[in-house]
Amino acid sequence: MYLVVGGSGFLGSYIIKNILEQTQDNVIATYTSNEPVKKNDRLQWIKLDVCDVEALKQLNKQIVPQTKIIYLAAYHHPDKVEENPQLAWNINIVALANAINILDKASCFYYSSTDTVYGEGDKSFSFKEDAPLNPVNLYGKHKVLAEQITLAHGGNVIRFPFIIGTSLVEHKKHFFDFIKSDLEQGKIVEMFEDSYRSTLDFNQCAKLLVMLIEKCGACSEKILNIAGDDVLSKYDVALLMAEKYGLDKKLIKPISVKQNNAIFKAKRANSAVLDNTKIKKILNLKEIKLEL
Repeated sequence: MYLVVGGSGFLGSYIIKNILEQTQDNVIATYTSNEPVKKNDRLQWIKLDVCDVEALKQLNKQIVPQTKIIYLAAYHHPDKVEENPQLAWNINIVALANAINILDKASCFYYSSTDTVYGEGDKSFSFKEDAPLNPVNLYGKHKVLAEQITLAHGGNVIRFPFIIGTSLVEHKKHFFDFIKSDLEQGKIVEMFEDSYRSTLDFNQCAKLLVMLIEKCGACSEKILNIAGDDVLSKYDVALLMAEKYGLDKKLIKPISVKQNNAIFKAKRANSAVLDNTKIKKILNLKEIKLEL
């Protein structure tokens, strides 16, 4: 059995999809507000506030021994974390500590982290898993501490890059969907050309994570980057999207992060490129490419 905590979001939806496609396991997935519409005989949705200790205890009664847990719940947006630090702390740190302690039937516990833990990088440099961590905003600092909690309890940490792709969430579009829609309508789209990530799509991230869990269970490599081979700016990604769907590349206008830094309230790292050597070796993969 799998338990996906925070399974109703963009990545969670793809993880559930891949569990159902790759395995014969049943899945319990949690959501916070509106129950997802999509159903499956092997999928059970449970409403859960991760900050509610009693609700976590009740959830633990519903899962079987040796359950594989994927923990996605988080207060994500860096600007909102800065604006609501106490709420963010309760969700990102306190709730995780309670969950990993209470959900004690797990055969493995995988925590979803991010490239923001590394801090400022460079297009020509790839962060390996053992690189020093130097996050530039409060959200990144929360992620570093959450990783430490997970590792101290014997869990595994997966660091993801900037992820993009079509939304599987009912009535909620992703950044990808908005860009594609604007280009289809002939609208100008501005994209950063000087901010670089090891960008990967939701389905690839989810597929590789499920493959890893199915192969290794609680992997001996406690921290792993799951990321693409190519170093891409958001401008590069938009050009690839236009090419794939036959849209007008001339509508995509490059802009600079440095010249438009007032867009964000919280500081962002300009570049954070991830080394994916370890995950490719474990899964015997020659390459990991963005698939739009």
